[in-house]
This record gives sequence, C-alpha cells and structure tokens, in this order.
Amino acid sequence: MVQRVGIVGGSFNPVHIAHLIIADRFTEQMELEQTFFVPAYRSPFKLEEDPHEIATAQQRVEMLRLAIEGHPQFAIEEYEVRRGGVSYTVDTVQYFRQKFPDAQLFLLIGSDQAAAFTKWYQWEMILQQVQLCIARRPFAVPADIERALTYTLTYQGKVPVWIDAPLLAISATMIRQRVQQGKSIRYLVPAAVERYINEHRLYVDESIST
Repeated sequence: MVQRVGIVGGSFNPVHIAHLIIADRFTEQMELEQTFFVPAYRSPFKLEEDPHEIATAQQRVEMLRLAIEGHPQFAIEEYEVRRGGVSYTVDTVQYFRQKFPDAQLFLLIGSDQAAAFTKWYQWEMILQQVQLCIARRPFAVPADIERALTYTLTYQGKVPVWIDAPLLAISATMIRQRVQQGKSIRYLVPAAVERYINEHRLYVDESIST
C-alpha cells in the first residue's frame, strides 16, 4: 500500500488553532498516515515584515512542537529551517520526494494562496510532484472563482481537492497585534503556545515605553 504523506507549510508566526484544525481535517479527508508541518525559515512573500513581529525560526519550531504534542499523525520537518535563506515550496517538495520516494505526497495550501499559486516559483513543477489540496478560508471565494481556480490548477489530469474545515477568522497577524496591544490570545492558540509567547515576550516591541 502506497504511503500517503501530507505537507503543510507556513511561517507559523505563531501557530494557532485554525492551522491545527485545518491540518487535522486535511489529514482525515485525505486519509494521510502522517502530516508534516514545515516552518519556513523566511517566506518569499513576507520579506518586508516588521522585525518586532517575527519570532526566530527556532522559536516557531518550539511553538509548533508544543501545539502538536499528542497528535499521533502530526510531525515537524525542519528542512527549510536547516537550509536557511528564502524558503521555496518547490525545493521542499523535492526534498520530500527524496525522503519518501514511494509515497504519494499531498500539499495543503489556503484558498488565498491558491489564487496566487501561478506566481509561485516553478509552480508547475510543484504540481507534478504532489496532489494539491486547498483549504477553504474565511471570506471564502465565490463558487465561480473556486471553479476557475480548480480549472487553472488542474495539471496533467490532477484536479485539486478542496478541504472542508470550519471557516475560522483567525490569523497570525491578528494574534501578534493582540499581543502588542496587551490583549488576550486565550483560545486562539493552544494554552502551551500562549504560555511560551508570554514567557519569551514574543511580538512585544520593547522599545515602546508604556
């Protein structure tokens, strides 16, 4: 039986419950043996981020570890962190192909990412290597746009699969802003991640006096 392996990339700055719920539904719907979270060292789409809003790669890995503890099918792959530099999905997919030469690979992206997927570096090569899966996100795209994206991202007969999951309007940007404003992030992230953020004073600009 062919092994089925999932790939969930992102900055995870920080990881939050929407990431986890979507990954869980992805794992369930696609019947995956294992789903790997792949934290980016640096996303090519986030090169202009405020340095006060960026946790280090190792801190983001540690928060992921705390978040997925106890989930039997979740794991972390630190390939992009070890590699350093700007993280391109095509390189990560090729790494997984070498690591799991006989597996079927499933790549999860959000509907917002799907809309810009043809701008990704070597996007066609990515689609050659994986089964693309798209998670519906808050403020879901209209049905006609979804059909158009499905058509555009169908490659060599492989049709993208849309993943059904609760549409939670939670983002890492919103969580960082709440931390900066001294507001609660309880229930937006796992309790262990909330404690880690507080203990390490992440996302707080120490240069701003209170």
